[in-house]
Amino acid sequence: MAVMIEAGSNVQAIGTTGYVVAEPVDPTDREAYGRIALVSSAFGERDHLKDEIIAYLHELGRVVEIPQASDTGLE
Repeated sequence: MAVMIEAGSNVQAIGTTGYVVAEPVDPTDREAYGRIALVSSAFGERDHLKDEIIAYLHELGRVVEIPQASDTGLE
């Protein structure tokens, strides 16, 4: 994931459930989209590393917490 971050990706863990590699930190950086795509294709399948990737992103503080049902007021 360090290489993905260096490429400009705004990769984030989603709680402890998963992670997303969506777009660059700067969405106007067109070159970053290409770098991110190259890194993603170079590393291939990552499903078997999901838990390790999520833990690493948590260590870096790159996490979007998922609110619990009681926190949303939507009970």
